[in-house]
Amino acid sequence: MKNNLSKTKGSIVKGLALAFGLSSFVMFTACGDDSSSSSSPEGNEGEELSLTGAVFGSDYKTGELRWIDKDGKISEKSLSFHQDSKVLVDGADLYVLERMGADNISLVAPEKLDSDGEKAVVWQVSLDDGANPVDMEFDGENAWVALQNADSLVKISTADGKVVKSIKTGKFAYEGEKSPYVADIELNDGKLYVLMQRYTMDAETWVTTYPKGLLAIYDASTGDLKDTVQLLNQNPTAMAFFDGAVYVASQGEYNASYGTDADDKRGIEKVNLKDKKSELVISGEKLGGGVYAFVADKGTAYAAVYKGYGDVPLAKIDLAAKKVETVKGVADAEGSLSAKDGKVLIGDRSSGAEAVLMYDGSKVSKIESPKGALPAYSVVLF
Repeated sequence: MKNNLSKTKGSIVKGLALAFGLSSFVMFTACGDDSSSSSSPEGNEGEELSLTGAVFGSDYKTGELRWIDKDGKISEKSLSFHQDSKVLVDGADLYVLERMGADNISLVAPEKLDSDGEKAVVWQVSLDDGANPVDMEFDGENAWVALQNADSLVKISTADGKVVKSIKTGKFAYEGEKSPYVADIELNDGKLYVLMQRYTMDAETWVTTYPKGLLAIYDASTGDLKDTVQLLNQNPTAMAFFDGAVYVASQGEYNASYGTDADDKRGIEKVNLKDKKSELVISGEKLGGGVYAFVADKGTAYAAVYKGYGDVPLAKIDLAAKKVETVKGVADAEGSLSAKDGKVLIGDRSSGAEAVLMYDGSKVSKIESPKGALPAYSVVLF
């Protein structure tokens, strides 16, 4: 499958370094979801999926897509994709973003995965070499795609993956870089919010300089730039909307041990879009470090707190009350996380104890996985 679908170009050192800091984990529900995409594969519209989710696993050398059946078990079967891939959803449609080193987007019909294998891939498109697609936001029959290592964002048709519009972002790049390094995009009220890390990295030493992050706001229909907001912290990783404001999580700079410090130079800031002001509402001191991954569900947020490699606990955050508690039973949430309808799916990459976990608000449970499955890197629930 990998040779047929992936435009693999081999190991790209800088791409792996970027991927290390931005692996992700996404959750969604399709059964009974009123937001089903108009681009659903033929025969999929109106069907109730028997699958309950999908898991992309990676060992940083190879990657595989598996799926979760109605009994909540991860499949024995798998489909190969590039080792650095991310899975996303729009209604009942599953997308695989093959990142740096492959630069592809695939639409997959999830209900055909078990029976049809490779033929479950409806279409695949190749982007420019080194574009590094990292996120998608769906806008009717189209989707905006964030290209982390390019100087643009593109809008594609979900019917065939063809580019229908492009936004140039190069002017926000930092000191000689081509790209402003987009980390996350969100659609809200007809606007496209683009979270930019704006760093520069020495190609030989990997020494990275992080200025403060930037939030750029575009008209989602025309692609016109509407506004920008200077953020408080460095190395922003993700954002979420709640109660009329956008919350931006940041990891900040790494320390000498390639971990992050528990201080007020990182954390979660609340952006008042009307006044274009930002305030730190949950500090890294309260969290215990910088935010590696961040999701929110109806006012409750969850953060994978990166203290150091292999030490990434999960924090549960009440955004309104600004309260933080640690979720017990999660050691290394570098597989990232996602939240929906009161549940959180977690990729725990603990060495020797890798697992896909589910948190229901009171306890953490392990999802049964076949022997030999790769550690979770990105996950979706239907």
